[in-house]
Amino acid sequence: MTKRYITYFLLAFFVLASCSKDEEVLNAPLRIYLQLPMNLDNATLEQAEATLTNIETMAVYSINDFKSDGNSYVATVVVPEGRYNVTASGNINYSIGASMTATTMKAEALGVEVTGRGPASSMVTLLFNNYNAEAGMVIEEIFFTSSVFSGTQRPYTDDQYLILTNNSDHLIYADSLAIVESKFQSDMQWELTPDLMKDAITVSWLYLIPGNGTSVPVGAGESIIIALNAKNHTIVNSNSIDLSGAQFEFYDVSPNTEFFDEDNPGATNLIKWYSDLWSYTMLNNKGSKSYGIVRMHSDYDMFIESNYYKYTYVVNAAWGTYESSGDGYFIPNSWVIDWVNLAIKNEWAWNVASPLLDSGWTYCAETSSDKSRYGTSVIRKRGSNGRLVDTNNSTTDFMPRQKPSLAQ
Repeated sequence: MTKRYITYFLLAFFVLASCSKDEEVLNAPLRIYLQLPMNLDNATLEQAEATLTNIETMAVYSINDFKSDGNSYVATVVVPEGRYNVTASGNINYSIGASMTATTMKAEALGVEVTGRGPASSMVTLLFNNYNAEAGMVIEEIFFTSSVFSGTQRPYTDDQYLILTNNSDHLIYADSLAIVESKFQSDMQWELTPDLMKDAITVSWLYLIPGNGTSVPVGAGESIIIALNAKNHTIVNSNSIDLSGAQFEFYDVSPNTEFFDEDNPGATNLIKWYSDLWSYTMLNNKGSKSYGIVRMHSDYDMFIESNYYKYTYVVNAAWGTYESSGDGYFIPNSWVIDWVNLAIKNEWAWNVASPLLDSGWTYCAETSSDKSRYGTSVIRKRGSNGRLVDTNNSTTDFMPRQKPSLAQ
């Protein structure tokens, strides 16, 4: 071999060796802190797991060995250097009043850089969010005012309905979602003791969508209709609505013998967990109660045992102030997926849920005696991207006093 070829060979060898050394990927530690919400009382974390996805290679790594460190939980994972999307989930137990409750929370951090080239380990802090714990499903419309009989101002209340819509870009299963109505009214402010509102909502009724976990798939952009009575109401009232296509309906075996509900075989009955009504369920047709979608994190027996709420209150009403007591059941705010505050426009006194769930309110009635509310609905706006607007402010998210979308 000539000296020239020997030189070329050595140069090529050193270039290849240099490239190989440069392309070697080193492992490095990432310290992960999971931060619990500061507004939860006596919070603890169980079954925490973090998943790291390498943005370039799509390799996935996970760790579940988190240890308590003050208000945080910490673990260290060693992964190849690079940039990662980090997601975490865990079961959080905390107290609301005298009761303990639990929920599953999630958090994420995108584009986290992991490198060993420095004196300190890479680190990231993920903050668990206890509101809107499962984004995607929203209330698109509430027709609560009901219609009137033709040629009269006599209300026909059986045609009330809600539309729930998957506002995400992925499939959602609606099994174990619950529809709830607020116990308290927006036109009558109560000074409660104990006051759970920063942590929970109090409900007058709760109905569950039945299923085994995958029974009710709702594709991206798709909706489900929940009717008070799933039949064609135009047959008996030409001013009404055909709800025979609703997928679900409220159905009650009423303890009041003067009121009987109607069971329509074309729609699946919601499962009644609780109601403080003495007849069959209907929506408040003045709009002084509010409504939400909830993901249940307990079974029926645990809910009835752990979420009972007994309180005293002072009512500040237009006709005076008085003291009394009451009871009901509370839903942790962390279980609430979507909440819509309703009010009578000129008689609003307060919102019946934490402003973190809904900082505004929407309406159909101007006053409690406003008969022009009949036949109107509240409908969520759509943005320029075609998706429903959801800023947790119903004042800006909804269009009040609209013609119901299902009306002809």
